[in-house]
Amino acid sequence: MKENTRKITMDFIENRDIIKKAIKLESSYIYPVAANIFCAAGVKADVDKLTRCKKIIKKNAGFASYLKGVVMTPFAAKLCVAADPEAQFEKAMDMYGILKNHFRRSEYLALLATLLAEKTTVDEAERIAARGRALYDMMKKEHPILTSSEDNVMAGFMAFSEKSDAQLIDDAEKCYDLLRKKFSDKNAVQTVSHILAMTEGAPEIKVGRLFGMFDMFTAAGRKYGKHYELPMLAAISVIEADEKELVDTVIEIDEMLSGQKGYGALSLDKKTRLMHAAMLAADLYEGSDNAQAAVSASALAVIAAQEAAMMAAIVAASVAANSTN
Repeated sequence: MKENTRKITMDFIENRDIIKKAIKLESSYIYPVAANIFCAAGVKADVDKLTRCKKIIKKNAGFASYLKGVVMTPFAAKLCVAADPEAQFEKAMDMYGILKNHFRRSEYLALLATLLAEKTTVDEAERIAARGRALYDMMKKEHPILTSSEDNVMAGFMAFSEKSDAQLIDDAEKCYDLLRKKFSDKNAVQTVSHILAMTEGAPEIKVGRLFGMFDMFTAAGRKYGKHYELPMLAAISVIEADEKELVDTVIEIDEMLSGQKGYGALSLDKKTRLMHAAMLAADLYEGSDNAQAAVSASALAVIAAQEAAMMAAIVAASVAANSTN
């Protein structure tokens, strides 16, 4: 495993630096999540292909207008790992057309369109979109103020689940109540509850395992973040492997990242670095591909958490940009 952790860490740094060459002046929050798209797909970033993918997005109006901000770099990376970026973009546009019949337009809806383009067919997308909207309405009923357009993406992921709508929402609510006993950030807790709801098992056991891993990080001298970092903790908690082994793998990657440019005293903080380490550990254990095939409940939850990390980076980048204006 040590050899694998070193390889994925070095690949991550290399991919990040290649993306920086292709897409300049992007937020420091965005480059790592874009780099992880390549790591998760097992593909090396390519400057020329990334530049081409960026042009594909820029030359298209309408749907692409939601992708011209901080979302553009992760989306360009998603196109870049596809065998045919132009065809993938066209498919994502078709998916977006279906989604906007059910949801309000937003950059988060654009991210959901890319997910559907990767994981399903146009014929199946209508059913997923309609079910996602029904789940979103159920979320909104439970948490009218808390639920926003960001939750479209989680509703879309939950729509892939084999559980019934009622089972998903009931499981999520039970997880939410349990998680709130330890974590105060309601937005982060709601996202984590949606991720855990997609997996099998009693809410008490799933949340207990997450709490246990959080405490293991603390015991090892690492402070795992209690805000936007939490969905990635949920991701590693649902992986079917020994908890200590998973935590040790994250810490090992975190150690390697600590010596890399971009993670020093004046760069991204330690909690963000630890979240990135968890993100890479999830890649190692679960892996992911863009094949249109059924994914396991845990794999679906991990991919959902990766998407949540991307949304958190987009929010952080937007806040940082607005504070400097």
